Amino acid sequence: MRGWPYVTFILITINLAVFLFTYDWRTDTTSEYVIETFGLSPQIFPMNMYTLLTHMFIHADFLHFSGNILMLAILGLVTEPKIGSVKFLLFYFFSGFCAIPFAFLAQFFTHTPVVLIGASGAIFGLMFLGAAIAGWEEVPAYLIPLLNIVAIPIMLLTLKNIKLPLFVAILFYFLLNLITMILNLPLSIGEVAHFGGIFGGMLAFWAILPEKLK
Repeated sequence: MRGWPYVTFILITINLAVFLFTYDWRTDTTSEYVIETFGLSPQIFPMNMYTLLTHMFIHADFLHFSGNILMLAILGLVTEPKIGSVKFLLFYFFSGFCAIPFAFLAQFFTHTPVVLIGASGAIFGLMFLGAAIAGWEEVPAYLIPLLNIVAIPIMLLTLKNIKLPLFVAILFYFLLNLITMILNLPLSIGEVAHFGGIFGGMLAFWAILPEKLK
């Protein structure tokens, strides 16, 4: 263990601040202007290079935001202390950037224009990292998206903290996203970027953490 997960806390804080500032509680959606201005798409990317970074901090609605932030909390709390804050930050953004070409290629082949937003690419990269170095480490069930709906009432009734292996949370969230993507095709074609995040996580593991390959 190398200390407190500062980067995880900072990333959660930034995502939360952006979400609260851009979210419309009446419609449960983020402002269209924000998405079109700070989201990433092949059409506006060459003119607005900043969207390479800003799109990773914008979420479409509360479900999108809460799922990503809960998984970021779980994965960051477990993995950042193990690899260090600097490497964790590099891993996070490298995975997020690797998701971009996957999304662009999906849009190109399907002719379905989608504005890329959210931290999902980075989160899926961290999911590979978590499975690789801490898959059996136990995490609180109340942080696992959707499973927490069942876990929290049980915890309140029994006054016991329910924990599950990290790989269970990773597998559950992966399957949840896969099912959502399949059910919403072609509107969810941007979610192909999640697989780019996993690929980025594999590359980052090899490039940033070569000692872990042993």
